[in-house]
Amino acid sequence: MDNDDQVIRWLHLSDFHVGKDDYATRKMFDYIIRHVRDKKNQGFIPDLLFITGDLADGGLDIQYETFWLDFICPLQQEIGGGVEQRTFVVPGNHDVDRTKHPAFSREEIAKAESHYLDPTDEGSRLRDEMLISRFRSYIKSDITSVNGAFAGPEGAYATCLTINDLEVGIVGINTAWLSKDNKDERRLTPGKPLLEKALNAIKPARLRIVLGHHPIEWIIPEQQKPIKSLLGQHHVLYLHGHLHDAWAEPTYGGGQAYLAIQAGAGFQSREGELWRNGLVWGEADLKAGEVRLQAWRWIHDQQAWTLATDALHESHHQGDWWRYPLPGDQPNKVDYTPSVRIVRPPKGWSVFKPNDLVVHFQPLDEGSALRYFDGAVPDWHTALSTSIPRRRIVGNLVGRFQQAETAGRPIVSLLLAAGCEGKTTALLQAASAIVEGKDDWRILQRRDESQPLVPDDILKILDGDFTWLLILDEADSAASELLDLLKLLPKGLNGRVHALLACRDTDWLVSNAKKLDWSTVTDFSSERLVGLDSIDALAIVQAWEAYGRSGLGNLADEPEFERAEILERQAKHEAASESGAFFGALLAVRSGSDLDEHARLLLERLGQRKISSGGNLGTAMAHIAAMHAEGLEYLSRPVLAQVLGCPEHRLHREILVPLGEEAAATTTSSFILTRHRRIAETLISVLRREFGEDIDALYIAMAGAAISAYAADSFVPKLHNWRFDISNHFLERGREELALNIAIAVLDREPQHPPTRIHLANLYRRAQLPEQALRVFRSITTLVEDFRGYYGEWGVCEGECGHPANGTLLQAFALADQYPASKVDNDSAKKILAGVGVSFGSLYDSYRDPAFRDARMAVASLGLTLSLDATAKSYFSTHMREATEQGAHPIEQDQAIPVLQVGIAAAELIGIDAQIIALLPKVGQMTFAGLKILTSHFGKTGKQRGRG
Repeated sequence: MDNDDQVIRWLHLSDFHVGKDDYATRKMFDYIIRHVRDKKNQGFIPDLLFITGDLADGGLDIQYETFWLDFICPLQQEIGGGVEQRTFVVPGNHDVDRTKHPAFSREEIAKAESHYLDPTDEGSRLRDEMLISRFRSYIKSDITSVNGAFAGPEGAYATCLTINDLEVGIVGINTAWLSKDNKDERRLTPGKPLLEKALNAIKPARLRIVLGHHPIEWIIPEQQKPIKSLLGQHHVLYLHGHLHDAWAEPTYGGGQAYLAIQAGAGFQSREGELWRNGLVWGEADLKAGEVRLQAWRWIHDQQAWTLATDALHESHHQGDWWRYPLPGDQPNKVDYTPSVRIVRPPKGWSVFKPNDLVVHFQPLDEGSALRYFDGAVPDWHTALSTSIPRRRIVGNLVGRFQQAETAGRPIVSLLLAAGCEGKTTALLQAASAIVEGKDDWRILQRRDESQPLVPDDILKILDGDFTWLLILDEADSAASELLDLLKLLPKGLNGRVHALLACRDTDWLVSNAKKLDWSTVTDFSSERLVGLDSIDALAIVQAWEAYGRSGLGNLADEPEFERAEILERQAKHEAASESGAFFGALLAVRSGSDLDEHARLLLERLGQRKISSGGNLGTAMAHIAAMHAEGLEYLSRPVLAQVLGCPEHRLHREILVPLGEEAAATTTSSFILTRHRRIAETLISVLRREFGEDIDALYIAMAGAAISAYAADSFVPKLHNWRFDISNHFLERGREELALNIAIAVLDREPQHPPTRIHLANLYRRAQLPEQALRVFRSITTLVEDFRGYYGEWGVCEGECGHPANGTLLQAFALADQYPASKVDNDSAKKILAGVGVSFGSLYDSYRDPAFRDARMAVASLGLTLSLDATAKSYFSTHMREATEQGAHPIEQDQAIPVLQVGIAAAELIGIDAQIIALLPKVGQMTFAGLKILTSHFGKTGKQRGRG
């Protein structure tokens, strides 16, 4: 692309963390300088050099000395053209010396009435006392033309340069002023007054660029809108880093547009590790009114810089560049009329051309292959590699689409398999084969299974010039919407939109997807992938053999001619387990004897992977494995996000994708699991034994997080399991303390939820701790409304603790008309009556007052009129039998409630706890008209049934 007078070019770098790994960082310095040299030889010479924070890893003098002398100076020399006068940097959170003023209050500094972040001498003085000393090494090391700006009254820098006869305004802000710990998100600010003054200083410039370290979403929520408005009103390009991945997104503030551009990390890990190091090239073409970007990554396997085609959104991709409208008042002059209509797919969806997939038809490097063999979640690059065999099921799937181009209606083919059986690999391989060589086909893939399928959004993408293949893994979550979409297809797309689906067989069976009438609008079929046959087993073993002992693992010690047979035999053995036979067999034959070591190394790697919300991927993995190891397969995205302190919208990209790439975790449409329960069990064993992890604390934290996520209006699947079943699970396994602590954590999050309080009390009772159960009820001193069962259960608990009179009155209140709730129903009545019958039995045994015996008979008479299950019926039959043995006579139904009231009044005379007396109405005021009507209705129905 020829340079001209209207184009400004730059190189955007970020996040070097010098001091984290000295040798590996210096190697990355060399690779970047070599890449700049190559770009320069191709005619791309940057006018500007930007570094957006985290120059050092710990804000130390020696780290800055290395950064400037060993990298920036040689880089500037390579670029030439006086770029040292056009180099601009800003600090990040790792440029903070956190040993200085660690206890400062960011809340006080950020208050509207505070003067700390004013562009004044007073503001400078206040910052100098509290904040600037934390950046002293950064400020002292800065050798750019704007050095010292952050220590001055302006608290930022603003400068205008003339480049190619165009005035370019550069603003540098410090988004890390209030950076304090690993919980910075939504607690930072660059200082709106500081930003505003700096922006006003570059108003005359035709191109305005603002440098910061953090994305705007990390700013204090109440300050985000005014800051976005300033950026929008000045039509800036906002360049930042921090999140260690490239991205660009047009954004609006104050009704005006600005463009946020995020650079990947210059250094975040050694070569060959999961994370990749990257940079962004950019240019603004003022004549065309567009910004052009390229994100690059260093690929260890190829020892080369490669375009990061997945970093920026495909809808902006034209040629080798990603193009965005240049923010500004001028009319947009960009010609966006490419040969393919560009409509941005919804979040979590991507469009692929057949030629996009061809680049993956090559062997895998050993590291990628071994990660896949160990269970890494496959992507296109892995699945389409020539190193990965095509199992026979792939041919079956492809065969279903042989007549797709002449079909009169959609073809929908579903692949069903157990978890980790290999369905995703087969799905991607089949999709590629279906479209191979067909330039008039497009693939539309849902890449994030948590994202919805909205028919109207998908219809906008389906260009009638192409035949479309929709790819959905975990398809149960979107099956109904997919069918709706296919019904809505316009006439021109009939027979030109098809779907290839995959789903866990159990999820499909229990969902509504199986019940949908697919045959009304589609040609629907399903295939099942189960275990391994001899041909597939041989192909898989041969793929392993290509990587020698590393690929074969333990199987290398077996005779070559027996290896495929051993794998096939193991798969048949594993088929009886709940998890996939294929992956279970893979684990057994490749890593069976070394699974502990595999788990330890995995945890060590994940422990080094920091996540932006604090903690690391190892922490995330521990939570996932803890649930799966116990067979508690309901850890959902909202719960994991809450317990990790990670915003849910970033969970997929920051945590689930890297865990999948590390062969650690997988997801269904709703839940998160390890790749196999055996891995989960091994991870937990190693965490306890070698890492000293308190696994019990993870369950307690997750249960509490589930309730907190629900309280924050997130949809938490299987909330009932978190409230009740998880603590029941551990109690039934003899882990009483853990069960109780989980239930306590849940109650702490929702103390006003009566069933939660009842459940905790019930756990105490089952753990033979009735006095503790009683404390749970008695800790509430105000009336619990709209839940009769609460006082029924409290009454049972009082009785078990030797206070039957208390129990009688509480249960009577739960049945009475005076209780502030809707009328008593059958379910409540049978439970409470059964309980009060026990109380009357205890009272009669203690006092031999016939009123208690007769009241028990009345309870039996009333209860037996209701609709009962076998257990409830046995209670009332026992009450009637024992009352009869004690001399009670049968009671007519119309006399049962008066007799019951006499028994309640007699119980009150025994002596009632003062707290209960204060809560309940006087016994003489309690009436039972609702109970009388209920038992009368059921009694009549029962007599009618008896006559029949």
